[in-house]
Amino acid sequence: MDYKVEEVNSGIFTCTLRANEVEKVINKMESDGYKFESMEPVVGRCCLCFSRYKMIVVFSK
Repeated sequence: MDYKVEEVNSGIFTCTLRANEVEKVINKMESDGYKFESMEPVVGRCCLCFSRYKMIVVFSK
């Protein structure tokens, strides 16, 4: 089984995750033949001092 992980970043100024951006990634990967497995929100860093949310989305094929 082949797994692929995609990362969706939050907005630069608002630092919020947008559902439509996550949905775009899911739809694109499904059109490429991948199946959605799971997703997990994580807190990353931007410029080494600002926290920023990211969504990790896992697909399989």
